[in-house]
Amino acid sequence: MVLEDTLAGVEAGRAGRFGLVVGVDHHDAPGVYDYADELRAHGADVVVTSFTELMDHGSPSAGNNP
Repeated sequence: MVLEDTLAGVEAGRAGRFGLVVGVDHHDAPGVYDYADELRAHGADVVVTSFTELMDHGSPSAGNNP
């Protein structure tokens, strides 16, 4: 698993064939997903805005992943 907040880091994680590439979006304002979309476009499997979301990800109460 790779945790990255840069586009280049996400690309490197994807190129390195890691099992899970998590993009951390602390650039966008609440409700805006421009950088999150870029992280996904560069290879992130999951995008979160904080590490606490990783603890909730996959649980029934986690909600949508922006």
